[in-house]
Amino acid sequence: MVPGHRFSCRHVHLVFLSAMLLAAGSGIVSAHAPLSAGPGEGIADATLISSPEKSYVLYTSLGEDGAAQYYRFPLQKGQVLYGSLMVPGPDSAVPDLVIIGPALASAGDIPSSVDLPAGSGAFLVQGKKPGKPSYEPFTPQPIYEVARFNVTALEDGDYYLAVLGPGGARYSLAPGFKEEFTAEEWLLIPWSVTFIHLWEGQSPAVVFAPLVIVVACGLVLTVPYLRKQGRAGDPVPWLILAAGLLYLGGAAMTGLQLVHTVLRTGYAPGVLLTLAFIAGPVILGIYAIRAGIRPPGPALSGMSGAALAVTGILGLLLWAGLLIGPLLALVAGAVILVRAAGRAGPA
Repeated sequence: MVPGHRFSCRHVHLVFLSAMLLAAGSGIVSAHAPLSAGPGEGIADATLISSPEKSYVLYTSLGEDGAAQYYRFPLQKGQVLYGSLMVPGPDSAVPDLVIIGPALASAGDIPSSVDLPAGSGAFLVQGKKPGKPSYEPFTPQPIYEVARFNVTALEDGDYYLAVLGPGGARYSLAPGFKEEFTAEEWLLIPWSVTFIHLWEGQSPAVVFAPLVIVVACGLVLTVPYLRKQGRAGDPVPWLILAAGLLYLGGAAMTGLQLVHTVLRTGYAPGVLLTLAFIAGPVILGIYAIRAGIRPPGPALSGMSGAALAVTGILGLLLWAGLLIGPLLALVAGAVILVRAAGRAGPA
């Protein structure tokens, strides 16, 4: 009875600690929902942003011909078109923005190549060479802002952003201010973040190196335990180990990006949030690895299966293990629960 009580307490502490990390992180700053978009060249093919006040972010680049790319925002009178334009680095080519909409007062030297619907005005927001970058804690990444816009719709209708500049210029557009996420957007953020680092110009080998090193070294150190226990043929410990190592590997990827970013931005309060999103997966990963190499017996009970399921759910909330790790933890937990139910059934 006593060992079982200690086992339950450890699960409770695990759940509460991870939940506290998540709650603390969510309250410090807000994040943008990732958005995929096509080229949107030509105002008739403008990329539709159906929720214009929702905070999105997209990472893309202009075509080699430098043709303007358009984004359409259906706005009602009084709604706000707000956001910023960023580039990946201090020496990146800097695009410009043109804001287009009904009843807007025209201003600036609008290039003749920009499409203007009948009855619409337009004004130019020139991009400026970025200064010292700010720290973005969720990615983490240095933010090099080159332009900002804040327009209140004067009439109902379609408003447009046109991004134009040197051919091939990479840019990030972050419209909106309401922080909202769908379940799909939240769950896929680890892969969206990976794409962001590639968009910045980082090598895939550098981005994924921490994960590969952690998983490879972890397997070298833990596989002998399974062989010694005669459990190499059981898929469950392999699932648990893989989940734990992916948690640690994903945390190592974030840690590398933290260092990469702080070297460019200096320390910022958001670093604490990034550290929370590293610490959570590390705690969960260590727990999973210990569960994976633990000798078989009473520990692999229904309680153990439920704890692994919770580990998987918390991993999804904390963006751990590139989504794959939490799914493996959930599968392992489900298999253990089914086995425990099978053992209890005949009795």
